Amino acid sequence: MSAGASIREQVAASVDATPSQSLYIDDVWTWSRTQVAALRRGDWGALDLQNVIEEIEDVGNRHSDAWTSFCTNVISHLLKIEYSGSGEDFRHWREEIEAWRDSMFDVLADSPGMKHELSGLLAKAWKRGRRDAVRELVKHGGAAEAAVEKRLRRSWELQLPQECPYTLVEIAGYEPRDKQAVPQLDVLPAPVARVLNERLGTHDPVGPRSPERRSGRGR
Repeated sequence: MSAGASIREQVAASVDATPSQSLYIDDVWTWSRTQVAALRRGDWGALDLQNVIEEIEDVGNRHSDAWTSFCTNVISHLLKIEYSGSGEDFRHWREEIEAWRDSMFDVLADSPGMKHELSGLLAKAWKRGRRDAVRELVKHGGAAEAAVEKRLRRSWELQLPQECPYTLVEIAGYEPRDKQAVPQLDVLPAPVARVLNERLGTHDPVGPRSPERRSGRGR
């Protein structure tokens, strides 16, 4: 059994699987109902503790995975805006950043305890976001041949920073640890803001202001 095998696959491989474990494998919906019923009546002996623990852990993991995924998308778009020479998608990328920031905010609003894990999640999102940005920038380069695509990929790998140049506030659009703060579209890394100002025009200004300045605090 591989290390990446799911809990169901691990249970299925066990010859000592209990009836509850077998039900978890064959009919997880019914399994969940029987486990809830057992919890409500306090029938601890009927609990499939191994899988109940796994499922509870998965609830938290789904929230952290969702935040990391949205953060990954924002990072990828920030890199594409800053480094791409083509402006045809800038407004669309800007709009998607706004939507993903709102989603990041909503996830943390539902799971505020996760704020203590943001440094680790951000590090994971940076690796994924950078990789996605390289892939998208190569695609925007219009490489039709494998050799050209390979050269473009190598070029972008060298051009993009190895370490994340953006702060958490610049990515999320607000300070996540501030209970009163909410995402602001005009909170952006300075290089990204300059590109958007140049490409979108002064009628649609974007500046690298901090949430404190925007809300009137810190003056």
